[in-house]
Amino acid sequence: MRTDPDPPPASGDPTGLVDQRLVRQLAEAAAAQVGSGAVRLLGDGGLLQALAKQLIERALELELQEHLHGPGADAPAGPDGAADPAGPDGSNGSNSTNGPHSTNGPNGARARRLLTEIGPVEVRVPRDRDGSFAPRTVRPRARRLPGLDRLVVSLTARGLSSGELVAHLAEVYGVELSRETVSAITDQVLDELAERRGCPLDPVYPVVFLDSVRSGRSGGPLVHLALGISADGLRQVLGLWPTADGENWPQVLAGLAERGVREVWVLVGDAAPGLAEAAAERWPRTVVHTSVAQLLHAALRHAPGEDWGGLARTLHEICTAPTEAVALERLGRAEREWGPSHREVFRVWRAAWPLLAPGFRFGPEARRLLAGGGALERLHARLRRIEQVAGRVRDERAALKRVYLATLALDSPSGAGRPWSGDWPAVREELRRGSRH
Repeated sequence: MRTDPDPPPASGDPTGLVDQRLVRQLAEAAAAQVGSGAVRLLGDGGLLQALAKQLIERALELELQEHLHGPGADAPAGPDGAADPAGPDGSNGSNSTNGPHSTNGPNGARARRLLTEIGPVEVRVPRDRDGSFAPRTVRPRARRLPGLDRLVVSLTARGLSSGELVAHLAEVYGVELSRETVSAITDQVLDELAERRGCPLDPVYPVVFLDSVRSGRSGGPLVHLALGISADGLRQVLGLWPTADGENWPQVLAGLAERGVREVWVLVGDAAPGLAEAAAERWPRTVVHTSVAQLLHAALRHAPGEDWGGLARTLHEICTAPTEAVALERLGRAEREWGPSHREVFRVWRAAWPLLAPGFRFGPEARRLLAGGGALERLHARLRRIEQVAGRVRDERAALKRVYLATLALDSPSGAGRPWSGDWPAVREELRRGSRH
């Protein structure tokens, strides 16, 4: 019977920790017991927990070896083939050196309980005599591995409250966290956001969406959001700004320009005063288009709830007309059909027409993209669900954190790196021609 050759060790693994043959042997040895329920994979006492302990401790041994002897040095081997922290003469490393005249060497190990994404793991962290060893695998005084922090952020971004998240981690992974720890972990995203607000941006964005986002339905602080579509058709969160800091749209646009944005072909936002003027000052050829989704919400506030469905269909038909002349004809007919009782709805639409009209220079696919729905609508819906679970936030810092966490969950893993539009090159060309770039 022919057998496939063993695959080579994984690339990018200079220490040889990942050996596919070893992984396969371990899987075969544990498969029957896992299937019968005799061995657990996750949680306290689970197989992955034991494997993680071995991997972490071996990585720490290799780091200490490199620290004491330099890169590529071989530490004396113990009876199991691993590096022997006690040294070749059993003197606990008294002969080990960092250099020709150093007396530094291993100095035992300290037990530490690490919280990881597969459950708590008890490891022994080695030490050196002069206290200069600072391993990368387990940071000094760290009680959690970064993977657990990412798990907490991901689950929070998807709408779990602190209480639900604490219960979930305890039930599934055997990890005990307090609500205060969860809050401290998620607070780290604010540092990440601050870094992103200073990062350079692409020189050209075919489309930039601007939106004022609340952290829920029942009010709370406003947060300005800039969402860009890159030249490759990929969505990027360009920045979030708390309005309490005095940020307004001209300042936001100035900040984007300072970070390297030289061209925006189409800027989609609400009809805020000064937006078109600020865009013209920064990027004279930019087409400013109002967000149909935002405009629809503003118009329907003037109608009873039972009419929203019919009005939304009518207004959508106006926006999807083949030309501006046909759209104006449909708007007039709709005003007559709905009558004087809905005058305010159509007054909002007429007032915004100067910022709706530029959309008719683009083709159907580009206009669907510029309608402003999609990701922004999902973001608002996610924030409403989070508010139902976690309650309303009242200060700007909490509102900023909640909105940023919600933006992290906009894309599913399967959609990561996928262009916004299925035929993005054609849409991009439409946008370029329509904006005369």
